[in-house]
Amino acid sequence: MKILITGGLGYIGSHLAVKLLQKKYDITIIDNLENSKIDIIKKIKKITGKKVKFHKIDLLDKKKLFLLFKKNNFDTVFHLAGLKSVKESEINPEKYLQGNIVTSINLLDVMIKFNVREIVYSSSATVYGEQKKNVYHERMKTNPTNFYGFTKKAIEDLLIELNTKKMIKYVILRYFNPAGCHKSGLLGDEPNGTANNLFPFILQLIKGKHKKLKIYGSNFKTKDGTGARDYIHIDDLVDAHVKSLKIIKKKKSEILNIGTGKTYTVLEIVKTFQNYLNYNIKYEYFKKRKGDLAIYFNNIKKSKKILNWEAKKNLKDMCSSIYRYGNK
Repeated sequence: MKILITGGLGYIGSHLAVKLLQKKYDITIIDNLENSKIDIIKKIKKITGKKVKFHKIDLLDKKKLFLLFKKNNFDTVFHLAGLKSVKESEINPEKYLQGNIVTSINLLDVMIKFNVREIVYSSSATVYGEQKKNVYHERMKTNPTNFYGFTKKAIEDLLIELNTKKMIKYVILRYFNPAGCHKSGLLGDEPNGTANNLFPFILQLIKGKHKKLKIYGSNFKTKDGTGARDYIHIDDLVDAHVKSLKIIKKKKSEILNIGTGKTYTVLEIVKTFQNYLNYNIKYEYFKKRKGDLAIYFNNIKKSKKILNWEAKKNLKDMCSSIYRYGNK
């Protein structure tokens, strides 16, 4: 099976590439390197001992994309390329219109032209937006409250419509917060610039790029007053991606939540670093931000049933792998 991974040098993409190579799939990676680094190729090769087929291609460049598909007989596409900052999407929606929606349209157009009908799409639970219940399940009506979430929903809607016309088969994976690093200590979540998400920010703390953690909100209705979220170890997340191949080969299209089905608060995470790794994270409380919810997480019953999968790693595993990567 020949597989294309878009955004394959990014955090999730690089871990997925390793897993697929270890399972002896024939993969090709494309990435525009906007939020990734070229030296990830050497790290993937070091972990797997296998040659990495890579092309620097921006999905906005439809001509290059067309030529790539012309020269390769791809069976399936893992579409992970895209922009993912909620804050930035509100400040610069045009960038996200181009970087998420137009790029996906280009990819789907070329896929259809070359009769590549299978796609596993990296979506987000941000498509749910604010709901009356804090446990999100796939039957809920999607209601994104920011432009990033809107772009993810727009692509989902496009895939669903193309599927009704029998042009595309898909598995859409909705997840909140991937965390952790590869056990080798060679791959981790290290975005360019200041990290916007909790675990990547803690990694930058470990590397000395920041002095303390800003905790937004101390009076949420949670066990310790700090916000609680569903975090999933990157190893478990890529396993769910790989298992999606079996579903799509059965000619089925599915939308699945991917998570642990439980939550960890910000303070729980801070204390895990302190208690298990003897690493003290300095922090300071700030006012909670507009739109911040106390607690929300994925209902994962459907993904467990459909994929025969569930997360195996816990918070300690996530924190220890990040600490190891940060001190590599």
